[in-house]
Amino acid sequence: MKKLAIVNHNLGSGGAEKLIYDIALELKKRDVNFSVILLTSHNCIYGKKLLEKGVDVIYLSHRWDIYSPKNIFRLIKVLKGYDVIHTHIYSAQLWTAFSSYFLPAKRYITTEHNTSNNRRGKKIFRYLDRWMYSRYDEIVSITDKTESALKEWIGEYKNRSIIQNGINVRYYFGSSPLEREKLGYKKEDILLCQIARLNRVKKHETTLRALKELPDRYKVLFLGEGEERENLEKLTKELGLDSRVNFLGYRSDIANILKMVDISLLTSEYEGLPISSLESMLLTPFIGSDVPGISDLVKDSGLLFDFDNHIDLKNKILELGENKNFYEKIKGSCHEKAKLFSIENTVDRYMRVYEGIE
Repeated sequence: MKKLAIVNHNLGSGGAEKLIYDIALELKKRDVNFSVILLTSHNCIYGKKLLEKGVDVIYLSHRWDIYSPKNIFRLIKVLKGYDVIHTHIYSAQLWTAFSSYFLPAKRYITTEHNTSNNRRGKKIFRYLDRWMYSRYDEIVSITDKTESALKEWIGEYKNRSIIQNGINVRYYFGSSPLEREKLGYKKEDILLCQIARLNRVKKHETTLRALKELPDRYKVLFLGEGEERENLEKLTKELGLDSRVNFLGYRSDIANILKMVDISLLTSEYEGLPISSLESMLLTPFIGSDVPGISDLVKDSGLLFDFDNHIDLKNKILELGENKNFYEKIKGSCHEKAKLFSIENTVDRYMRVYEGIE
């Protein structure tokens, strides 16, 4: 294959960013000639890790100016040396689409990660998105529902494919559990874990309200950063849950924490194909909200609760926490489902798209 550029706004702690990180490491193992090009180095957790592992990472700015039109000119300057260009999140998709008018012929690919976003429903963005996606030779969606939602938004489009997200299954299998005592927990505690950005879409407050209804030995670990942290900490205090909720922020030892906890949750309003759910399901029984992006993944393996219904969530948690046989059954089902989503399979499919084979 010719030279590949993977373009994104940054590589922070989100699911799409983690996917790019894992894809990059797999491409490096395969000796693919590629670079990761990021609009900013700001909050670039996985970008730093890739640099440490010898991956070529190029930062276009050290400020949070991902929506500045200056990125068009920065991309034109850098992308001249690449033959295949693969973009992900919106700002990278948008500015790369503009820069494509000023570059020699290339193969442009983009990945659609969500069934919804803040642009959809606003007429001006419908026209802008139709134009933007038309600049790409191939649009990859991560699930059937992601593709259907995009078609409903921009209309019919050609050259589309579906490639499911993947995780480094062997890495998670080989990890060891973190000792509970290091975080102040006891053996008899039932630990719930939620890996998600602290923003409104993820609906962490549903977990907090469910926890209020559960016995005191049930405790929650929130892994992730975000603009809602202060509000969630305030709600935690209002509900009298200070001693039962732990805001851990970004963690590099997620696999070790997942091997320590008992149950994983995701209470989002919508998702694409959440990486955190795959990671969680591989090692724990999983409960997710019954919404697009989660329901298809979880059905026939984990448990689903009615979105924003903390009583239903509480009941599902109790089903697992108080019934050992049921717990082991759901844990095994989740494990088998998650094993199917390996990063090797994901990269195999992307390589075919890069080559124009599918």
